[in-house]
This record gives sequence, C-alpha cells and structure tokens, in this order.
Amino acid sequence: MAEDWLVRITAELKSESDYTERALLSAVLCYQDDLKQRRMNAEGELDGRIWNHEQW
Repeated sequence: MAEDWLVRITAELKSESDYTERALLSAVLCYQDDLKQRRMNAEGELDGRIWNHEQW
C-alpha cells in the first residue's frame, strides 16, 4: 500500500537526515497517521449510514 511505502521511505530518509529534516519527516508521519485515522472513521460512518435500516 501507499502508506507502507511512505513509512518505509520516510524511515530511510530520517536515518540519513539532520535534526531539522528529521523533525519535518516526523511531522509527515504524524500527518499520515492522522489521515489514515480520518479515512477509517469516514469509512465507518459510511458503513453505518448504509446499514441504517431506519433510513431505507
């Protein structure tokens, strides 16, 4: 998945970077985690709305 690729590439870059670049890459990973959580929440909400038999 694209997420796995991003985490792998970011970890490689962090090992070769100075302090400021590591801080930026850490922020990128945190942002990616937040996006992943938002997507999971949106998928769960969509599933809940689809299966709500009261609104059929």
